[in-house]
Amino acid sequence: MTFLSESIFNFHDIVAVKTRCASAFQKSFFEDEYQYHQVDVKPSDLPTVEFSYTNLRARTPEMVTYQHKVLAKFGYTIALGENLIKINVAGNNIGIPIAHHMLLHTSLRYLTAQKGFVLLHSGAVAKNGKSLLFSGKGGSGKTTMTSLILSSDQGWNIHADDYVFLSEGKTRTYVTRAHLYRDLLRWVPQIKNKLTLKERIALSIFGFVRETSNEGIKWPVRMEFSRLWPNISIANTAIPGGLILLSREDVNTPSLVENNNLDLAVDELVEMNFFEARHFIHLVKKAGVYSDSWYQQWYNREKTNLRDFLSKVPLYTLRLPKRSTTNSNQKVLSIFEEIVS
Repeated sequence: MTFLSESIFNFHDIVAVKTRCASAFQKSFFEDEYQYHQVDVKPSDLPTVEFSYTNLRARTPEMVTYQHKVLAKFGYTIALGENLIKINVAGNNIGIPIAHHMLLHTSLRYLTAQKGFVLLHSGAVAKNGKSLLFSGKGGSGKTTMTSLILSSDQGWNIHADDYVFLSEGKTRTYVTRAHLYRDLLRWVPQIKNKLTLKERIALSIFGFVRETSNEGIKWPVRMEFSRLWPNISIANTAIPGGLILLSREDVNTPSLVENNNLDLAVDELVEMNFFEARHFIHLVKKAGVYSDSWYQQWYNREKTNLRDFLSKVPLYTLRLPKRSTTNSNQKVLSIFEEIVS
């Protein structure tokens, strides 16, 4: 199989990714997703995920076969190490974002933990050199909160859409394309004007599929930050101003309360992070390279890293109404301004 030139991505000198792809379409997916982090040369000593993607017909006998939600199909091999993870995939085009999410992205998380840091499932924005992190289970409103804040035109910066690096008392951005879902338009309706007709139709269809599958199938519309927020810059690093756990409840008005139970918050966040890693763990098992000791070491290390980081960060819980109103949006924005002022 002939590969195109390698693409290299460096995430704050913490971890790196090298991709090799067989087609321009495959190559463009990863370069579009990680454009902000793309470099020409990788530092030689960085922990690295080496990820190759070829066409489905190039699948070899040693590859483990996997099929996701009927349409995504690929075969893969994976070799795990503390500083190097090698992944080879042969799949169809629909399988590219699935393999990225399940294999490449979560491998980055594993290597990040080995370096003493955390790649946390969280949205984030920054202002005045301080970051706000929004975390919670899928559907709790991470992208909604970051989008609501960025749309307010009050001097906030982009920091992260879906994940953020926690390292050395700072937060560091993990920039991918924004992942948009239909419910976002209820809170931030002006985003609709930034979508093409094709994207609006896709958002509606994907939202219907997500609802009817009871959260079982979640396909986002991917959009570059440069198009979604063309006049807003990216904050590369920031000092954490607070981590906010999001909770959708039967309330009329948003309210922010201090969360003084560090152990409970850490347990909740670690469980959430590893729930997001469930497909990766399943694929590692299918490949025959899983062990209980490997998993427990990763789990314990990430939990320790997270607890060390959050012990110095203000923790809050934000109780949100299930439906957006103008008053609730303004209340949320005023709360966030107070935290970073």
